[in-house]
Amino acid sequence: MSPAPETRAPEARDMSPRVVLWSAAVLVASVAVALGIVAGLVHLLGHGRGPTPVTAPPPVAGVPLDEVPYLGGAQVRARAKADLTRYGWADRDAGRATIPIDRAMDLLARKGWPAPDDKDTEAPE
Repeated sequence: MSPAPETRAPEARDMSPRVVLWSAAVLVASVAVALGIVAGLVHLLGHGRGPTPVTAPPPVAGVPLDEVPYLGGAQVRARAKADLTRYGWADRDAGRATIPIDRAMDLLARKGWPAPDDKDTEAPE
């Protein structure tokens, strides 16, 4: 049978409670002073100005990013949906046509991705 472990009483004095209380008080006071300084600066520097007015950015020279900038969002979405759901010629001379996106995905799912032709690997003009 092994001897019972030796039980030791906790140390009588780890740290003075007075030091812990003073440290906590100094910490709380420091945080309060810092918050007071920040509040004072916000009040002095931001008082009476109100919100900054929002202005439109200056126009950028060059081609606009929107294909049709005067159309609203609903009209742009309707036009995009029409482009994705119609048959037509992309380039009649080259024999390239557009087909609805659902039909294209169905064809790719059944047949797989086509191997690139020599003319497909050329850099676009």
